[in-house]
Amino acid sequence: MEQYVVFESHEQLFAMPVKAVTRVIEASNFITLPEVADYILGVYEYQEHMIPIIDLRRKLFGQYTESSDDNKVILCDWKDSSLGIFVENIIGISYLEETNYEQELGRANLKRGYIDKFLKLDDKVVISIELNYLFDNRQESELLATVDQLNADKGNTSDGTDSE
Repeated sequence: MEQYVVFESHEQLFAMPVKAVTRVIEASNFITLPEVADYILGVYEYQEHMIPIIDLRRKLFGQYTESSDDNKVILCDWKDSSLGIFVENIIGISYLEETNYEQELGRANLKRGYIDKFLKLDDKVVISIELNYLFDNRQESELLATVDQLNADKGNTSDGTDSE
């Protein structure tokens, strides 16, 4: 059994393998960007890099995550870069049992690419997210181009002095 970070979004439990998670941070103010998809809340500066923050609820269910003290951002590895996933609440880190539900959904043509597998936490079903398939090709290209541009701009304006 593998260890997962279990979190909640849209009253549904989701998980990501611990090995894909860099860290979990408190939800805070993000640098907003013009002309980006509505599920991109902005970027967060972390270890000299600009990391895009994705509202998972907005991306998957079309509704913005309501702001609360429980909100967290899961910083994770994605496409040789980093990505932040804004979620309603972190449930914890658990070893989860695999199910065979995805095979049944596959046969019914209901399985989505971002669903890695279905897991069990006590009597609840948890969807394991496959980040590499969370975005379609166009969305992925736009997101990667935005990240590359932000980090290039940050590198060009950084002269070793603090501007504040």
